[in-house]
Amino acid sequence: MFALDRLTIERFRGLQDLTLDNLGRVNLLVGPNNSGKTSVLEAISLFSRPLDLGAWLQAAYLREVPRGGDPFFGGMEWFFPHWRLTDGLFAGGDLAISASGRLPIREVSAVYKPISRLRATSPAGVPYDADLDGHQEAGAHMELKTIWEGGPPGGQRVVNDLWEDESPRLTSNTELLNQPVHLLPPHRAESIQVREYSKAAQAGLKQQTLVLLQTIDSQIRDVQILAPNGRLPAIYVEYGTFGLRPLSSLGDGTRRALSIAVLVASLAKGVLLIDEIESSLHTSAFGSLFSWLVKSCEELDVQIFATTHSLEAVDAMVEAESKNLDRIVGYHLEAPNGVPQVQRLDGHLLHRLRYERGLDVRL
Repeated sequence: MFALDRLTIERFRGLQDLTLDNLGRVNLLVGPNNSGKTSVLEAISLFSRPLDLGAWLQAAYLREVPRGGDPFFGGMEWFFPHWRLTDGLFAGGDLAISASGRLPIREVSAVYKPISRLRATSPAGVPYDADLDGHQEAGAHMELKTIWEGGPPGGQRVVNDLWEDESPRLTSNTELLNQPVHLLPPHRAESIQVREYSKAAQAGLKQQTLVLLQTIDSQIRDVQILAPNGRLPAIYVEYGTFGLRPLSSLGDGTRRALSIAVLVASLAKGVLLIDEIESSLHTSAFGSLFSWLVKSCEELDVQIFATTHSLEAVDAMVEAESKNLDRIVGYHLEAPNGVPQVQRLDGHLLHRLRYERGLDVRL
């Protein structure tokens, strides 16, 4: 059993009644733009940490730049269905996601409603001019409900009212927040935390990680954690004749590869979500990286969901699992007339379509 064996997205962003059946160890999401591939990754991420409002805010910020007036919830409204009212405005609706698998969570639903209020004082507590008759303030009401195995009858609910000039009241639930899931966005050399790299070393993956990086850049000699001048520890790379240099000084491809490598170690028995797996990487690195990735994920029982627009990436991933085609699954998403649809392509079919017929499975 994988972390997720089946995923149903009833309503989330532009997705409706979308089901991914018989999920595998490696799950590739392909299809044209605006077909919902990234939305599937976001849905899995939120499903795995449903009662953590901070996780919802973080997911929203991956796409939406916080607006000046509502930095805490401006992007969250777009997780929810919208409809046009008679006065031309949009209002939020509800979303629902369900799944089966090793994760204890079974259903997540949420309701979002725009609200407003009059405040007699400013956020700093200073009274407004009485002539102004209070201050109109925009906000949102959001109610989260989660059902999980062994949980209370009817699930657990968390209610929040979010206001544009107030920090949100972050919620947490230890049992649910322990689900090891991470979403790695594209086009961003995500900062590698010392803790994550330390986990990779403790899991015995340091040498494997180093070998992987050397296939991408032969000048890399070693990776270390240092605290120069007594400052906070950071990751440094011994690079050719230059000696030790901070990881931040290297190219996006190296940082992207190291991000993927160390996340695998920190996600044992969990889920790694990679948006645009080919991002920042040269095609010559695909073979080495993907072979290492699927081997390590099998050893640590990590399930992979990855989107891609690259046919070379699809071929490299299929080749990496050529001896275990049952472990790889492709899902072709499209949205004709705005209605999301999905077609499942098992590993054997993917292999035949690419290596025997030469068909482009992305179309």
